[in-house]
Amino acid sequence: MGSEMCIRDSNRALEVNRVIYTVWQSIIILISIGMVLLSAFCILFPQKLIEWMPILIKSKLAKYTDLSIRFLLGISLILSADTAIFPIFFLCFGYLSLAAVLLITVVGTERLEFLIRYLTGILSVLAVKLVCLFSVFLFAFIIFNIG
Repeated sequence: MGSEMCIRDSNRALEVNRVIYTVWQSIIILISIGMVLLSAFCILFPQKLIEWMPILIKSKLAKYTDLSIRFLLGISLILSADTAIFPIFFLCFGYLSLAAVLLITVVGTERLEFLIRYLTGILSVLAVKLVCLFSVFLFAFIIFNIG
């Protein structure tokens, strides 16, 4: 039969096919699915990623979106760690995500723009594909680790 989906008001959880996910787990799943799709696109079209990075690093919308997603993912991973199959992974990756938010905020986009231009200049298309492939596996593992 089709998938059943409902939201339970009592504990603010999402139920899909009789599996209940908390709000934090749902955020992790949504962000991770988005990252898997984006990374898969970049595996197929790595040159597009190389072309877009210098443009995206200058965009304030892209910067604030990136910071918001990293912050939400970090908080969600930390708050969902106790329900994960490998809790230490969620905790480490969650704190790493929050540290990245702090680093990006403190360092600023000028230094990051220099780093991005440097990396896109030296990385080959194969290296970009490998990084994106690693990202697909990493975020697929995060989804699997939800428990």
